[in-house]
Amino acid sequence: MANETSEQGTIRYTRCPACGAPNPANAAACARCGKPMPGKESATSPPPSAPTVAVLTCPRCRKALPVGSRFCGFCGAPLTVAPPPAVAKPAPQQQAPTQPVQAVQPRVPRPIPRPVAPAPPPPPPRPVVSRPPAPVPPPIPAAAPPPPPPPQPAAPPQPAEAPPVGEETQVFRGLHIPKVEASLLELKQDGSVGNSVRVSKETSIGRSNCDITFSADALLSPRHASLAVRKEKLHLRDLGSQNGTFIKQRESTDLADGDVFLIGRELFKFSLQPTEEASTETEGTQVIMGLPSLQAPAVSGKLDRIQLNGEVIESYKLEKSETTLGRTKGDLIFKNDPYMSGMHARIVAQSGRFILQDLKSRNGVYRRLRKEVELRNGDEFFLGEQIFRVELKVS
Repeated sequence: MANETSEQGTIRYTRCPACGAPNPANAAACARCGKPMPGKESATSPPPSAPTVAVLTCPRCRKALPVGSRFCGFCGAPLTVAPPPAVAKPAPQQQAPTQPVQAVQPRVPRPIPRPVAPAPPPPPPRPVVSRPPAPVPPPIPAAAPPPPPPPQPAAPPQPAEAPPVGEETQVFRGLHIPKVEASLLELKQDGSVGNSVRVSKETSIGRSNCDITFSADALLSPRHASLAVRKEKLHLRDLGSQNGTFIKQRESTDLADGDVFLIGRELFKFSLQPTEEASTETEGTQVIMGLPSLQAPAVSGKLDRIQLNGEVIESYKLEKSETTLGRTKGDLIFKNDPYMSGMHARIVAQSGRFILQDLKSRNGVYRRLRKEVELRNGDEFFLGEQIFRVELKVS
């Protein structure tokens, strides 16, 4: 088996008894493992007259082959036929230097087909068994860039240090005359809001031939009251009506002799009365007649409940320091008046003064006008059966 030769292409080869690799028949040592070939054991070195063997490289397996081979003796790949080398005179044969052979895994020899004349077509290339590629780990996703920092809010401007109270100075913007926009808002009996009327000139209110006319209101006089804007202020004046014009009281006020006011639906008239003069002799001391008294004359108050036409229904003396009026509590109780609060108002006597106070009642206290009054924003007044609220805007 060791001496068996085989023919690959047109060159004879002898298999190495050690590794089985095919070698040229005249090779002294195996080109793969370097073991001596059969029949060459005694030769310690190749004869000096051995001719140099020209070789070529297989394009597939990169093995060294003699020049003139048509097929690779290792993988069977067809080789490009090179022109025959020129015949040269034999020269002293020198052993070609042995090149280091790269260690490879031993191949199992496969039968190499023998060429038959005429030469058969080249055998198909040996199928290369490709190993499945090693699984490629999925790419590690790049870390998402950190979100940009939120925009920092701009620092609010630091307010300038406020000057002490009472020392503020405003920037002069030139002379400016304030303008007042006045209007009347009608309030219905059911609590809803009616029409709004602009007051830009002197405006009259009444039952006929007025700027604001309520012909069906029998309690109104033909020309009952008027409104006028003077010096950027709104003024209300009664035009001598029969039943009067009433304005809602904002704060406690003094009562004057003859004042008329409304609490709930009860109408009252206040009057002052001097007290009866006492005896001229006090505790045995004779008073000198004709000399003025050193004390102010004492007065008392009287309250009359009247009808709309002025007729007196009932009178009450204000002898206490405080007299309370209400529907369920107080000194004067009017339990049949549904528009009066439980404790509605009171009259306070102080050193000859009588002050009318509203006790935070629901419907308030209305006083009859005796002269022209200035109206403020939010004031309410009524005449006849009509109630109005004032709206003022100053620009």
